[in-house]
Amino acid sequence: MKKYVLSENELAKRWGVSPKTLQRWRNEGRGPRYLKLSKRVTYPLVEVTSFEHNALYESTSERAQQCESPPSSNLLTAAEVAAAMGMPVYLFSNKKVRDAAGVPCLHINASLRFKLHDVMAWAQRCSTESER
Repeated sequence: MKKYVLSENELAKRWGVSPKTLQRWRNEGRGPRYLKLSKRVTYPLVEVTSFEHNALYESTSERAQQCESPPSSNLLTAAEVAAAMGMPVYLFSNKKVRDAAGVPCLHINASLRFKLHDVMAWAQRCSTESER
């Protein structure tokens, strides 16, 4: 019988990490996509192999080039965008709150960044919708 999903323990063993690491990654929005049915978490093999493929690099310089953002992008941290918008930091740093509110963000490797223009447009849409 062909296996199409891996359990959390099977994936942890495959990668040589602890199940707690996979749990933390899920909480942070990192790692491969997963299925959650009731309390059981499984990882589709297609998602695992795709994630592994995207993590392959020829050299450290190749990875550094991918991480560099253009200087014109003006990417901000959660604290910086919160200060610029006059809003609480948790709105941008807490994944559940951010997702529920629909705050636009970018995941750059393990970092979370925001474009001020996109966040301002989001805030304008939210205020327009609340006025209706």
